[in-house]
Amino acid sequence: MFLIVLKLVVAFLTGSLAVLAELLHSVFDLLASVFAYLGIRKADEPADGTHHYGHEKFENLSSLAQTILIVITSIIVIYEAISRISNPAVIESSELGVAVMIITIVVDYRLSKFLHKASRDHGSAALEADAYHFTTDLWGALAVIVGLVFVSLGYPIFDSLAAIVVALLMLRISHHLGAKALHVLLDKSPPADVVEKIGEVIRSTPNVRSFHKMRARQAGSKILIEVHIRFPSEMTVKESHALSHEVKKKLMDEISSIKDVTIHVEPD
Repeated sequence: MFLIVLKLVVAFLTGSLAVLAELLHSVFDLLASVFAYLGIRKADEPADGTHHYGHEKFENLSSLAQTILIVITSIIVIYEAISRISNPAVIESSELGVAVMIITIVVDYRLSKFLHKASRDHGSAALEADAYHFTTDLWGALAVIVGLVFVSLGYPIFDSLAAIVVALLMLRISHHLGAKALHVLLDKSPPADVVEKIGEVIRSTPNVRSFHKMRARQAGSKILIEVHIRFPSEMTVKESHALSHEVKKKLMDEISSIKDVTIHVEPD
């Protein structure tokens, strides 16, 4: 909110499109944080009668909504910047714009660093999206500073060029976040190293002869697994049932992102 108010005043005083682009970026940073909060809050709700697998994917829907907002903003900024290139506007008090962008860089650096750590600690797609918003805001502020420096040297066209750079940075991160959100919503399997780790844990469990038909998919920051395991044929039904629980417990203990495991037991 502080950055939005600051950039709004400076965009009005300077008439800089680049600063306006950064203002819009900050507005959507705020909206992104709201979407992240709502997505995480909903994802944290337990399974119910209409969502048997839980609500984790709401976090990815939140990330996808943020992506759409970024794309719309970027297109608007690029359109306005191109129209200004042929008819550059007069930019006033470019030094004030540079000062505000330096403040923006300091704030964005601290926020992005904090959010990236939080997203890694909690495996949160919504927090990761929010972190990338502030990271691109930081690089965008650097581009605006370069543009305003050239404006002060008598090259007003660089204000529009800086705005385009900001918009392109926003489009780049929207592609990354959008693809990641869609992968989860379309039940893409976890990364290969995670799948390999799941197989290692199953194989290392005593009395498991082999396994097959293993399927894994992501739901938000969590993983759901289905697998068939083979056990010694002399084991009783009770013993094979206990074995399946042992495999499930071991998987969930060693891979914290696993939410549930469905196991089908078969005699060797």
